[in-house]
Amino acid sequence: MSNNALAAIALTIMTLSTPATAATPWRSCSGPPVADAAHELLPCTDRPNCVSTEHPADERRIVPPAAVSIDALRQAALTEPRSQIVAEGPQWFIAHFRSRLFGFIDEAHVIQRPDGQLAVRSGACSGYSDFGVNRARLLRIFTRASGTKRLE
Repeated sequence: MSNNALAAIALTIMTLSTPATAATPWRSCSGPPVADAAHELLPCTDRPNCVSTEHPADERRIVPPAAVSIDALRQAALTEPRSQIVAEGPQWFIAHFRSRLFGFIDEAHVIQRPDGQLAVRSGACSGYSDFGVNRARLLRIFTRASGTKRLE
């Protein structure tokens, strides 16, 4: 076997056996690319159409329930009307939600950190304000996933 053939085989094996720690780039619908969707949330812009667990402003920050699994959140997200998981890994996922009337897309990104804490961002892909839709949707998803009656 030639050196070129061996090199091609080695490259194929390396490509097929990507380590679990490899970065997963993602191009969000609402901003710049994220270098590693498994570990990094895109920050919210200055428009009031986004909420995040990492936002510095209280009115734009959302607090997820404690001790909820990423799988429970994934399943709860899929129960939302017109929802679709567009990217995922063992400890993260990105979901799109399409509005009924105009077909606008909102994007939610959920990461379960190694310590069990959840990092979540949900924002509109276009437009200025979402009139609280992303916060309300996340609260419904959190409620379903945690089995509680209602979260504030």
